[in-house]
Amino acid sequence: MESINLLFRQITLTAINRHPLFLNLHHKKVKPINIELEKAFALGSGKETGQGLLALQKQKQKNIHEKELDTLVRFSSIINSSLKIEDVLNYAMQWAEEFMNAEASTVYELDEDKGEIFIRIARGKKKEPVRRIKLKLGEGVAGRVIQTGEPVVMQDVSHEKIFSNKFDTKTGFETRSMLCVPLILRDKSIGAFQVLNKRSGQPFTDADMELLTSMSQQIAVSLDNAKLYRRLEKKFKLTEKELRRTQEKLIRSERLAAMGNLVKGVAHEIRNPITTIGGFSSRLKKGLAEESKLRKYVDIIVEESKRLENIVTEVHEFAGVQTANMNLDDIKEVLNQIVTGFSEQAKKQDIKLIVKVDKKLPSTFMDTSQIAKALSNIIENALESMPHGGKLTLEAKLDNANIVTSIKDTGCGIARENLDAVYDPFFTSKTRGAGLGLTMVHQILMNHNGELKFESKEGIGTTVTLQLPVTQ
Repeated sequence: MESINLLFRQITLTAINRHPLFLNLHHKKVKPINIELEKAFALGSGKETGQGLLALQKQKQKNIHEKELDTLVRFSSIINSSLKIEDVLNYAMQWAEEFMNAEASTVYELDEDKGEIFIRIARGKKKEPVRRIKLKLGEGVAGRVIQTGEPVVMQDVSHEKIFSNKFDTKTGFETRSMLCVPLILRDKSIGAFQVLNKRSGQPFTDADMELLTSMSQQIAVSLDNAKLYRRLEKKFKLTEKELRRTQEKLIRSERLAAMGNLVKGVAHEIRNPITTIGGFSSRLKKGLAEESKLRKYVDIIVEESKRLENIVTEVHEFAGVQTANMNLDDIKEVLNQIVTGFSEQAKKQDIKLIVKVDKKLPSTFMDTSQIAKALSNIIENALESMPHGGKLTLEAKLDNANIVTSIKDTGCGIARENLDAVYDPFFTSKTRGAGLGLTMVHQILMNHNGELKFESKEGIGTTVTLQLPVTQ
């Protein structure tokens, strides 16, 4: 009796598997679940058994489709709610692994400029070492998928020639089977989505392929959006930086303009009293005997009066550069005169003077006396920063319709915390002067719609760059 029942069950199984529904499943490489079929035989036989099996299989397919739909809905939700591509990819891979009960997954991205494939994100126990591995286009399964744009299913990688064990060797992970689909955007492969090793040991199915393909389409769009977002973010940061610089220049310009009007009047009011004090103190000194104890006090008055007179002169000069009188002139001549004027001083201080001026520099509209004053102030500061010798390099060249003049010294430099204050009025690291040198240079460059750049490292040196637009 048992042998008859066994024979009947075998015949029924064969009949069921030849049913059109099962034939379609076989064609799609979906493996029938014989455990459920065996359970169905325990409930009945014959016609009832066949109907029960069909109902069971339909329910099984319905459950798979519902699970697939749920996964895609959750994935679509995260794509629409997150701008972080890492979150999108991580959830996509996690849900794909859960749907297929897989051990690991990887998303590859193509670097078109280098012709290389790199791992954008990896999941699994051995994910860390693989992140540093790169493939050439066409290398390995992922490389082939990206190159051809066709998905690949491998139920046993040991029988596949295109499988590369580079990752397994690096990580100690054992790849047994894989499903890899391309990430297609505008008919072009930009990466690949790969899932490895079903934990159950069962082969990958069409349902797995359909899910991965559906997700890959959205992942491709997300990767492209992420690139766009990064470009926009970078552009925004640059724009934000430029706006901040423009704002700082505008504030400084307004501050200098206000200060210019103020110091013009103050300088005029202070000059006369200082001149009077200096003159009378000199006369007093002449009237005192050489041995008089008062002479040293009078000497201090005389010296301080002279220092104040120099400061007033510098302030008055600053007030005089608030506007510019433009004329077409040759900046090469200005540079040559400045270099000649400081050559003797540089020689005395044992400073090597290097001059590189492009002979093809064009003439431009400028206030020649102001440009000469700006260059003189910078070179004077450079020489003062090298009392025991060094090297001073002056270079002038044409760059994108701008005459760019850089003056580089190997002096003491300026402390980092003081760099932001170098343009501020009355800031100085010297023992003499009003601290208006660079403030004046900055104002002169503003008069010419130019730009002043200042770089300095304490103990190494300073580079000042003047950018003057060519106008003819």
